[in-house]
Amino acid sequence: MELQTLAVEAKRKAPCVDVEDASWKVAKCQKLSSEKFMVRLEISSPDSFSVKPLSVDGYRFPGDAACFEKLSECLSNVVPSHYTQNHGSGEACVFKLTDYDAVLKSLKNERIDYQDIPYITRRAVSILSRPYIEGRWEPCRPEHLSDEKVDELMGKLPKSLLEVLLPFQFEGVKFGLRRGGRCLIADEMGLGKTLQAIAIASCFMNEGPVLVVCPAILRYTWAEELEHWLPSCLPSDIHLVFGHENNPINLARTPKVVVISYKMLSNLKKSILQQQWAVMIVDESHHVRCTKRVSSEAGETQALLDISTKINRIVLLSGTPSLSRPYDIFHQINILWPGLLGKDKLAFAKTYCSMSTSRTYQGIVYQDFSKGIRLDELNVLLKQTVMIRRLKEHVLMQLPPIRRQIINLVLKQSDIDSAIEICGMPNDNAFTVNIAEDDELDDVDGNPSKPSNQAIGIAKLSGFKEWLLMHPIMAESDDDESTGLSQSSHKMIIFVHYHKVTDRLEEFLCEKGIQFVRIDARDASARDRQQAIHSFQHSKEVKIALVGILAGSSGLNLSAAQNVVFLELPERISDFQQAESRAHRRGQTKAVNVYIFCAKNTPDESHWRKLNRSLHRTSSTIDGKYDSLKEIMVDDVALLETVEEREMDKNLFFSGECNDESSGNELVRCSQYSYSGQIQSDEVFNGATTSRSKDANQDILEKPDSSHMSREADTCNPIEKPSEEDPVDQDEEETGCISSHSLRFEVSKYTGRIHLYSCIQGVETRPTPLFKNFKPEELETKDPDNSADSIYKPALVKFLKEWNSLRPIEQRKLYSKPLQLPLSVELCLMESQNHDKDGLLKGGSKKRGTSMDDISHPLPANAKWRKVSIFHGKKERRYMQGYTLINEPLCKLCQKICMKKSAMEPEFFEDLFCDLECHEEYRLRTSNRLLRKMLAQIEHGVCTNCHLDCRKLVKNIKPLSLEKRREFIMREAPKLAARKNALEKLISDPTEGNAWHADHIVPVYQGGGECRLENMRTLCIACHADVTLAQCCERRSERAKAKKQLKRLLANITLVNNCKEKETDDDDLLVVNVPGSAYHTIQQT
Repeated sequence: MELQTLAVEAKRKAPCVDVEDASWKVAKCQKLSSEKFMVRLEISSPDSFSVKPLSVDGYRFPGDAACFEKLSECLSNVVPSHYTQNHGSGEACVFKLTDYDAVLKSLKNERIDYQDIPYITRRAVSILSRPYIEGRWEPCRPEHLSDEKVDELMGKLPKSLLEVLLPFQFEGVKFGLRRGGRCLIADEMGLGKTLQAIAIASCFMNEGPVLVVCPAILRYTWAEELEHWLPSCLPSDIHLVFGHENNPINLARTPKVVVISYKMLSNLKKSILQQQWAVMIVDESHHVRCTKRVSSEAGETQALLDISTKINRIVLLSGTPSLSRPYDIFHQINILWPGLLGKDKLAFAKTYCSMSTSRTYQGIVYQDFSKGIRLDELNVLLKQTVMIRRLKEHVLMQLPPIRRQIINLVLKQSDIDSAIEICGMPNDNAFTVNIAEDDELDDVDGNPSKPSNQAIGIAKLSGFKEWLLMHPIMAESDDDESTGLSQSSHKMIIFVHYHKVTDRLEEFLCEKGIQFVRIDARDASARDRQQAIHSFQHSKEVKIALVGILAGSSGLNLSAAQNVVFLELPERISDFQQAESRAHRRGQTKAVNVYIFCAKNTPDESHWRKLNRSLHRTSSTIDGKYDSLKEIMVDDVALLETVEEREMDKNLFFSGECNDESSGNELVRCSQYSYSGQIQSDEVFNGATTSRSKDANQDILEKPDSSHMSREADTCNPIEKPSEEDPVDQDEEETGCISSHSLRFEVSKYTGRIHLYSCIQGVETRPTPLFKNFKPEELETKDPDNSADSIYKPALVKFLKEWNSLRPIEQRKLYSKPLQLPLSVELCLMESQNHDKDGLLKGGSKKRGTSMDDISHPLPANAKWRKVSIFHGKKERRYMQGYTLINEPLCKLCQKICMKKSAMEPEFFEDLFCDLECHEEYRLRTSNRLLRKMLAQIEHGVCTNCHLDCRKLVKNIKPLSLEKRREFIMREAPKLAARKNALEKLISDPTEGNAWHADHIVPVYQGGGECRLENMRTLCIACHADVTLAQCCERRSERAKAKKQLKRLLANITLVNNCKEKETDDDDLLVVNVPGSAYHTIQQT
């Protein structure tokens, strides 16, 4: 360092220096010219605006005092109302909005430069501020509705829905109706935005169907909410889209509500645009983000933007409309009020985003839209026009507090090295790469030698495990006696980002024997996610939920937890806010403890500072000047050291010095660890809370998955169907309840709710809906919520008992159909054209599969085959399909005319069939893989003999080492472990195919071939081997019997033949040769 200093000093004192070589010299400061300033005019409230002095490049800033003195002289003819502090913490003079023209004229006369308020902003606020000032609503746009019309629409809401709306929710519904159903409900997470949106949409259902766009994980939740709060919506009125086969355009009747994910909306954009929609609800609308590209957006965003132009009423829902910067909100507002924020997103960025050009350490130049200006004005504009937002602290004062604690970890060098080796990416700074294209990079450290975020997350696991071992949740798992007392006191959500971190955490929990659920992008299906959520909420044994920050941070109700852990920091502040609100929401009765794990001297520290800066920007935009948050409120900071022996200089992996004085095996315990034996006030019965008022306004109501029935209700342990002398019927007669014979029951395939119909024999020819539905769990409560509904309870209990006795496959056949008791009669009526009620091919078959030539019905005489091309991306596939002579397409299976609109121009394979039933039967009979897949969707990999959950077993052993896999299987599935070959195969390759098999109930050799799902069952590999062995013994025995019988038959035949020969010989003795007769034979020698 000294040598470098001397060299620089010598070079500076050299007599001759070339100008080109003097670039190292410090440039002289330019002399600033005279003092000058400019002002920014910004709306600060619905009826006022502020004037703030700003500096001008190239001029000296005279100071706030001198500027305000100059402005006072300039604006002496205008009386200011007061002085205020704006978003930038500087003072500003406030004037009435009515004096805007006078202020502008005075500034022009004094030749003071100014930044004007955008015209459309000033006009919109001026018009909409009249109701704010006068205290009464006046429509000012074509879509706006008067209070008289709003009251008329509110009167159409179901009574059950009006009774549960809280005052602030009632105001939210009125806000949306006044604006003609075009609004952004931005209430903080957990305040019942879904309920308000359903109320608004129900007011316009007479105009046409409703389209609900939401994340894929929330589709079942929306179905539950709609059936719960809108009893007039029958199961057939709600349609969920999971794939191309569920395209609503192919339905014979348009449902009242269609629920679709963002991804499927993009895939089915063409058909969705062909239909007419009255209302569109966009849940978690912050997914509609803006990119920096001028003329293009992401596919999902662009699809929603195109569809929104065809719909008059649009309700957006998001607790965090601005994810990390004001720029993100443009598309959401432009959907509701085109042009309000500018003609395009770049015009909006120039007005409300502090645009700048930055460069990464890699030399990449990008436009930085992360900062914001005029945020107070933007907040006023949004709230006066299309947005309504309420905070928990203002409307839910009774909600328990949330306590946050940062736990600093000092990482071991060995843990860091091991984590880098595990990742295999020592120079991959994932944090920089992930946000370089479309997020701010103002605080990214450009040192590529640092480990990636994934490596830091893995390195933090050592300290986190040590911390978790001290938590009361571990003590509860070790002490079985205390579990019953504290099962609701210590549940925990652990938010993780990377799969490798989650896998190692899952391995640790398996070793400790703690039951948990995992909710992330690796989930097999939406039903599996929903079942995991339900298990965490209502199961006494499940204590921990491992949740992916991106997959499960929004829309879920996990209020059973009182502990939230961030093992890895989210990329955006909105993800952090959404994640902690999964537990801190309406219905929570205890304080929520949030633990944030931050590794010292790592990018975690700078990332935490960036999240706080981002919070201030987004909060100023959405919450306004007075409610905005400058940083995340933290109650405590603790230090957790995992290093037992270290030297100060060896422990420092990153540059800089450690200021911590503590060393050794020191541990700072968290004050929140004190055990509390308090039990939640709400009593829970299998997922149904008895207190309806507390459960009514939750954003997410857990759905009882009808296909996930308890193991006791499975096929192997059926509940006997009620007989004629069942005590339920006696209760009906004694209490005056409605008999089950005059009722019909319909079970929703999406929610499992039981809908009631009336069908009195001799009076009603068809079932008439009663517009009442119940969750199965509600029938287990002693006292029904509504005494008027108690007259249906005995009949419902009787139906539910018989329903639970059915196999899941049998239940699947009866979904969404009004049913009468006994259900065995209904099953007999459900026979298909080719198969009986047991799924067997009529006449029986000993072939496992159907050949392609035999599967389709014969082509009619007036039709001919034609090649049809279907494109999957760039790949073309050709199929043969029948067409009539007048060019009408025929179903590929039954050869009937396809009446669907998509049949004339098929885009997908299912378009070649007349309905989904034909498509399903064709696929099932031609693909054993699909047969197994559909069986897995229905029975979920649970063995029907021993009830081993094979799918759960595979998930648990995947992240374990080979030896630990063996120990886990021997402990959890000893029957499977007894089979050595199968055990070794499962350990080396833990897949579902090595854990369970799809087995024929009636074997193929007995005529069970070419069957449907009704003849299939799930068997673990151990049970399947036992069944196969028994069948082999049976077939061997039958073959032996057949051989014996054949031998006896052959012996009898031989005996008969011998007798016939003997009789023939005896008859020959009686024959007389008569010469010349026809019977005379001449023997030749």
